[in-house]
Amino acid sequence: MSKNKVTVTIAGKGYTILSSETEEYVQKIADHLDKKISEVAYSNSQFTVQMSTILAAINVTDEYFKSLNAADNLRQQIGQYIDDVSKERAELTSLRAENARLKQQLKNCANNNASAPDQQSIL
Repeated sequence: MSKNKVTVTIAGKGYTILSSETEEYVQKIADHLDKKISEVAYSNSQFTVQMSTILAAINVTDEYFKSLNAADNLRQQIGQYIDDVSKERAELTSLRAENARLKQQLKNCANNNASAPDQQSIL
């Protein structure tokens, strides 16, 4: 797998990153991190670059863990939906079989009535 050498700027400082990801992807990540650091630095002018970087890293890590949790919740929901669909499919199969059985029973009754001699009832 080839490695791409990408130069990015984060918090005003240049970094060269060697990655198997595309240059666009690495730049996107660096831009995201730079934006997060800038947001933290802007929120308090007393923060040093190091403090802003640490707090931005904490914020990004928080977002990461919340995303993992959301993905797990979605996986559980999808699993439940799959279970529900399986149960509904089984019920549908059962109902189709019952429907076929009742149709056959109705056909048999109709055939029996057609072949039986006419009977009259006296009330």
